[in-house]
Amino acid sequence: MHIVFTDLDGTLLDHETYSFEPARPALEELKAHGIPLVLASSKTEAEMRPIAAAIGIDYPMIVENGAGIVNWPGGGQDEDGVYDRLRAVLSSMDKDLRRHYQGFGDWSDGQVAEKTGMPLESARLARKRRFSEPGLWSGSEDEREAFAAILDAHGFQAVQGGRFFTLMPKTSKAEAMAKITRFYAEMTGEPVFTVALGDAPNDAAMLESADRGFIIANPAHAEMPVSDRERAGFITRSERPGPFGWNDMILQLLA
Repeated sequence: MHIVFTDLDGTLLDHETYSFEPARPALEELKAHGIPLVLASSKTEAEMRPIAAAIGIDYPMIVENGAGIVNWPGGGQDEDGVYDRLRAVLSSMDKDLRRHYQGFGDWSDGQVAEKTGMPLESARLARKRRFSEPGLWSGSEDEREAFAAILDAHGFQAVQGGRFFTLMPKTSKAEAMAKITRFYAEMTGEPVFTVALGDAPNDAAMLESADRGFIIANPAHAEMPVSDRERAGFITRSERPGPFGWNDMILQLLA
């Protein structure tokens, strides 16, 4: 069987409008072929469920940049309490160290909206976290290393992104993809051919791990570097950006 794993912003969703309508023909073809479509994003479950409902899918979702997987078939596989454990680690830190980190859990909906540029309702959904904590660091490099070491000792990692310093379990989109792939292989008794689509460096490991990867053009940021897997023909780049390129690549794959 095939499974398609896709990033959202700048990939399936347009970078400016957040619409997936240009990809509708390919989405309908995936449905016609019975191919599961797994959304994989930095967004929270609360942000992603309306998107999945609008697309018309009900498959597992990789949320919070790979920190968690939700919506397993039959239920029962979601890990609960991760966010509470993470916040407890923060609360247990020395106050002189802890004061240098401010995350979504420390801010109001309005403050998250202000710091991210999101509408207030989007900020409210972004604060409904289950697995990870984006935030900002204000201390020295030595203090940041001490902060990260405490997180590491409790099974978490600190990842610096383009804007936020995100605290999360020691996992990734690629590891979550592997877990879902194993689940479907065991459930169906069939080998699974994985397809991944993304547009940014945080998608690279997922693209590299998939049997077939597609880099979706995004003029809003620099192009991703060419890898050995791409040179070998396992990864292809779209010419058109966002959902237009996504549509092209999926229809090309199915053809």
